[in-house]
Amino acid sequence: MQTSPSPSQDPPPKQLVYWQKALIWQSLGFLIVIVLTWSDALFDLAHAVLGLPHRDEDLNRTAITTVVILLLWIFSAYKVYRVVSRLSYLESFLHVCAWCRKIEYQDRWLSLEVHFTEKTGAQLSHGICPECSENMLRPIRDKGGINP
Repeated sequence: MQTSPSPSQDPPPKQLVYWQKALIWQSLGFLIVIVLTWSDALFDLAHAVLGLPHRDEDLNRTAITTVVILLLWIFSAYKVYRVVSRLSYLESFLHVCAWCRKIEYQDRWLSLEVHFTEKTGAQLSHGICPECSENMLRPIRDKGGINP
């Protein structure tokens, strides 16, 4: 008896993942960090917001901090690109049922024939490949039923 899985056990819907969107959000975050770093250096935000003692401007230190942030930004952007590209690649696989050989396409499970007919518009016919033909005919030949 086969039971239907409960909604909580259903796999999540496939999501299209684009590395460009991930990089845009990541870049926005790093840009905010850089703006806050320079705002703190120029306007002494720690003194204005938190009431900490006043600090002198140190633009060289802020410039070095900005360079470090930019290097981290480049390194992490490369890693995000690699991870999201890999996810997109894995999501592009064609899912085939291990038992009935149906193919999942646009949240539907279609037979191989229906899938190819929908994708190409061509009519399909069945045949037998030379390897399968040899495997099927070998036992008959071995018994002496068919001459090659």
